Amino acid sequence: MQKKILMIGNTNDLPGVPVDLAAYYDFFVSPVGGNWCNEEIDLLWNPTRRSLFRRIVAMENADCDYVITIFSGHGFEEGDETVLKINGRGETISLNDLTNLSPRQLLIIDCCRSRMLLLPADFVLEQTGSTMLSMFRDPIRRAYEERIWDSMPQEVILFACDEGERAFDSPDGGEYSQYLLSAAQMATRSRSPFISVSEAHHRAVSMMRQDFSLMQHPQILQPRCAPNRQLPLAVNVNFFL
Repeated sequence: MQKKILMIGNTNDLPGVPVDLAAYYDFFVSPVGGNWCNEEIDLLWNPTRRSLFRRIVAMENADCDYVITIFSGHGFEEGDETVLKINGRGETISLNDLTNLSPRQLLIIDCCRSRMLLLPADFVLEQTGSTMLSMFRDPIRRAYEERIWDSMPQEVILFACDEGERAFDSPDGGEYSQYLLSAAQMATRSRSPFISVSEAHHRAVSMMRQDFSLMQHPQILQPRCAPNRQLPLAVNVNFFL
């Protein structure tokens, strides 16, 4: 299977962004996250609009079977569009620029969706070393990819908040991303071999509702399909070891 993760971080004035993307990276290269290889993950910090579009075009030309796109940073609503602020120079892209990159795609958008612009700092995070396959990883990767193939061709978008709201960030990371990854890690306590994107999202929302200080309401956009045709987010490794 040809698959790719594109992670984009705008670190300006948001200390939690590097934490978020490091946590997503660690999750996806772990068995629970599907044992992705380092070579399958592109991590862009504060990219220029031009360099980002070059990467997007390259991914479109790669004919990927599955793409996960993660944005953590500043954003706002303009008309009917969600606009993502990709660096401290004020350059933006539309969320639509990140859609339709493969027949199956998951987008995780952890940013504000209010009708106001926020502003700017800079940071660089090193990726960890190679994550080449080993015999231990093969069964989990194979099961994870087969589950993706079994899912219906679809595009699922997870928003950290509703339109007109702010997505809260702290030095520990974005609130929604923290809860989403916590929900995904519960896969090993599940009775099923996988936790779907939808299930993880709804678990995260349920946990967030218990924190009355949070004033954001995460949203999910997905087509209707049977549970066994939904995209997986996490693997219950106990089924495959």
